[in-house]
Amino acid sequence: MVTDSEGYIQLIGFLTDNLALFEHTQAQQNPLTICDYVSEQLSESVMLVCRQHEHLDSEHRFTVIREIDAIVNDLEQVLSGVWMSSPTQQQQQFIDEFVGLIKNMFDNQLIAVDPI
Repeated sequence: MVTDSEGYIQLIGFLTDNLALFEHTQAQQNPLTICDYVSEQLSESVMLVCRQHEHLDSEHRFTVIREIDAIVNDLEQVLSGVWMSSPTQQQQQFIDEFVGLIKNMFDNQLIAVDPI
């Protein structure tokens, strides 16, 4: 659906182009890690996608969840060196933008199946 698209490849390219943002991490001042932040943002995004496309059948919902799992795995691989570090404000802003772009990709794919 999304992870096998050209848009997703470009989105991963956008991430790699911005890896310099993740070279400096914040000292563990709070228990929130980049892993936690990515997971929370993607979870909220999935719930919003499912609410917006309430008529999706279970097969499509499971596909979205599987793809989100794959996206988390991809992000974990790319950000493995800082995955368990506390995110800086700039990193959180980048992750928010990245997750927003992922949500837009899902919305575009799902509109064909379940027009809003």
